[in-house]
Amino acid sequence: MNWLNYHHLMYFRSIATEGSISRASEKLRVGQPALSAQLKQLEEFFDQKLFERRNRKLILTDAGKATLTYANQIHSLGGELLEVLQSKSHSIRPHITIGSLDSVPKNLVVNIIQAVRRFKDCHVTALDGTGDELYRQLTTHSIDVVISNHLVIPSDDKSMFSRSIARLKIGVYGSSKFLELKKSFPESLKNKPMILPTLHSKLRHDINSFFTNKKISIQVLSDAQDTTVQKLLACEGEGLIAEPEFAVKSMVKEKKLHRLGYLEGVYEEFFLISTKRIVGNPIVTHLMNEYSFTRPHNEYFD
Repeated sequence: MNWLNYHHLMYFRSIATEGSISRASEKLRVGQPALSAQLKQLEEFFDQKLFERRNRKLILTDAGKATLTYANQIHSLGGELLEVLQSKSHSIRPHITIGSLDSVPKNLVVNIIQAVRRFKDCHVTALDGTGDELYRQLTTHSIDVVISNHLVIPSDDKSMFSRSIARLKIGVYGSSKFLELKKSFPESLKNKPMILPTLHSKLRHDINSFFTNKKISIQVLSDAQDTTVQKLLACEGEGLIAEPEFAVKSMVKEKKLHRLGYLEGVYEEFFLISTKRIVGNPIVTHLMNEYSFTRPHNEYFD
């Protein structure tokens, strides 16, 4: 009887998750030649190619995709086994891994985690990162759900599905030294310093279009992908930020920031994105079907 070498399987999983042998080598601290040899042995064991090379990139074959699905489940079950035995509870506790883009307000991430915990007592892992990184981990099942403020699923990709969870009005906020700009808003923003999302974001392009259409020239003081950085700079009086109300609620309440006005016709939409699995996670299913963003005032939403 042939026995599967689980070390080979886990090395394969790391290569697939990281996207290359070199990156997997750095993460595992295993030499590239050794990793290549382990992968070759696994392919020989299965008598099938798990990757094919395209433009110097490793692309999973159909056999590789199927293998990765099972490798992720084995990895997850192994982690659960360690957690159960180390806690000495001897009971399986559900687990969900949630990834969010740096540009997603942390308030929303917390809101979703709280919704998950209300549904079921579970272990939640929260990660953040860039879009490419998170979507790659989603397709390899290293992450269960991604929270995103833009939808980039290819139309021909039937393995992923998404749901819009909020469409929020965008306001301009600043410290008390900018309060006079409430008058004649938004024309009062002419030549005023602003801290905006980076150019890769849809919100940044919508903000730019707004000011272009209004023929208002602003001074872009800095670009920041992380909304926390934007808010901290605004609280220090460095410039103005454009955010949905819930993202700055606590700072407005503490009067560190003040709303000067809304950018008419500018919204930010947020999505939950997940992927199909052979063995579904009931927490993910609940989140994708039932989650509703809880907010204190409907006026902040369209």
